[in-house]
Parts: sequence; structure tokens; C-alpha cells
Amino acid sequence: MTGELMPQSVAFRANLAQLVSRLRRVRSRTPFFRLAAHRIPTLWSLYRGLLRASPTEPVKFRVRALFRLNQHLTGIEKTKEKLLLGYKWLEFFQKAQGGNPHCQLVMERYSRLIEEKRAKADLKRILKGELENQLRMRTQPIYTGGFIRPTMFHGPLPRMKPQPEHISMTIRNRIRAREKRITRQAEMQHALRDLELEREFEEGLLREANGNLVSLFSPDQVFNEWTRPIHTAVQDAVEKEIREIKRINTPFSPEMFEKILEARREKVRNKTREKERERRGELTSSAIRRLRRGPPAHVLERMTPKQRAMDKIARSGIEVGYVALVKSRLGMKLKDPDTALEQGQKVNQHLLDEARDVIRKENDRRMREEAKSWVGE
Repeated sequence: MTGELMPQSVAFRANLAQLVSRLRRVRSRTPFFRLAAHRIPTLWSLYRGLLRASPTEPVKFRVRALFRLNQHLTGIEKTKEKLLLGYKWLEFFQKAQGGNPHCQLVMERYSRLIEEKRAKADLKRILKGELENQLRMRTQPIYTGGFIRPTMFHGPLPRMKPQPEHISMTIRNRIRAREKRITRQAEMQHALRDLELEREFEEGLLREANGNLVSLFSPDQVFNEWTRPIHTAVQDAVEKEIREIKRINTPFSPEMFEKILEARREKVRNKTREKERERRGELTSSAIRRLRRGPPAHVLERMTPKQRAMDKIARSGIEVGYVALVKSRLGMKLKDPDTALEQGQKVNQHLLDEARDVIRKENDRRMREEAKSWVGE
């Protein structure tokens, strides 16, 4: 029969399919890393065995770090490669634990290497944290000692440098919201006016038609339904304006007022410390700016070269030696009046001679002590 199979052929095929089906590979829909056949040997045999066979704490730390690093592997080939490497290490660790001299030396060297690497990583982390902290401190807002008077868009605020971004964005958003609200109020007023005109026009039509038309605006109840959303929006806008007026009249709190005054006092103390450092010879950023800055142009063009040189010297923060002499000649007030001793004035000559003798005696004493130490050697 064409197109039909013989009964013997059908039976043979069924028997063959039954025999082959037992050999067919069955693919599990569960990933291998969730199967107990993978997790139990990996965790209880490999990981636990490596920890138990680790000779020192740094080696245990490294084992834990590598397992945390590779615990997210999902590829079969990559996972198999890492597992084979882990079992190779386990065999080596067990040999060192069993007393193999070579393996023990390798493990000791490996432990020292891990310790050095951890110390280096800790140092990098500390330096990175300190650098990030310094960068964060550079942009951290500080009180300048000034007041920001309250407006419609913000309450009383201290002047800060740099000003926090969230304060600037709040002020900006409130300004834009006020502009939109004013525009919307004008549109709502026009809408109310249009409804009034529609109502008047409809009332005129009703009078002309003697009540034969259907009213949509004339009854008060219906008209109130039309105007209620507009009146609600207008009332919300009025409440926001009231809040803006309250914001203008908000006074500075005593706590904020005291913080601002303390910032002013700290600013004075900071500048005083800066001037003290400049007098000791430290070149600060403000001193550099002052040295680069000269007198006004109309004054500079009338100055002689000597006066220009003296002005440049007098801009230094030092108050000793020749700088103090130049400042005194220009009539500038000095912080320490004793700097006159270094100006070589005749009235102070005996004091300078005494200081010279003391310095020479101390130098001679030190030279003698140094000579004795050479002889002793």
C-alpha cells in the first residue's frame, strides 16, 4: 500500500524509540549554579577545605576574596576553569599542611606577599579618602558672616560661599512658579469675564424668546458650577501670595543670627592668623595677590622708579629688616615696635653690639664642642 507503513515497521520504530529515549540527554531548566550537585561540593569541599588548610589569616582572607569575586560566574567553561584551579590549590594547601617543606616555604612567601599587598591597598584607600575629603572640603559651603535678607522666594538666610545648589534651585523654581501663576491668574480672570458675558448674552436671548430656550448659564446654581474650578484656582493663588508675604516678614532666628556673628568673628581671627604667618615669612595666596597688585594707574604714572620699588617692597607682609625700614619711612604702622632694633639706628647701637657678642660667643662654643667630638673619634 502506497503511503502506509507495515505493522512490523511501526512496531520496530516504537521499540527503537523506547530504547533510544533512555539514552537521550535531559537538559535541566534550573541553572547549574543553583543545583545541589554544584553548590554542596563547591561550598563544603572546596571552599571549606581551602579555609581549613590555609596556614595563616592573610591566606584565608585571599581565599574569601577570590570566592566573593567569582561567585557571580554563570558561564560553564569559565566556572569549570576556576573550579579546577581551586582544587589544584586545595591539593597544594593540603601538602603544605601535611609537612611538605617546599609547599610550606611557598605558602609563607605567599602569605607575606598578601600582607604587603593589603598594606599597600590600605594605604591607597587612606590616601584616596583623604584626597576626597580635601576635595569635598574645598567645595563645602561656609558662612561668610553676611546676611541674605528675606524675599518672596526665600526666608532669612546666611550668606554662604559657595551657595548650596539646593538653595539656588529653590529660589529659581519659586521665581518661575510665580511667573506662571501670574500668567494663569490673568487667564482665569479672562475666563471669568467670558462666562459673565455668556451669561448676560443668554439672559438677553431668554428675554427675547420668552423662555422657549434651554438655559445653560443663567441659573445661579449652574453658573456656580461653571465658575467653581476657577474660583478654587484663584483662592490657591491668593494663599500662595499670602505665604510669600509671610516669607518676606520672617525675622532671623536667634540661633542663625549668632552663627552669622560667630562666622564674622572667625573671619577676623582667621585673617589675624594669616597676617601672623605672613610676618613670619610665609608666602600665602593673599600675599601673592597683594604683591602682584600695584597702585592705581593715575598714582603709578606720577611715581618715580624709587617710589615704585619702595611700594613693591612695602606690600610684603614681613615687618623686619629692610622691609620694616621701608614701611616706617612710608609712614606705615608696624605690628611690633621692636623691629626698630633691626633698622640699624644709632640709638640702638649698644643693643645691637650686645646681641652680636652673644651670637659670637654661642658660635665659638659650638665650634669648640664640634672640634672635641672630632678629636674623640
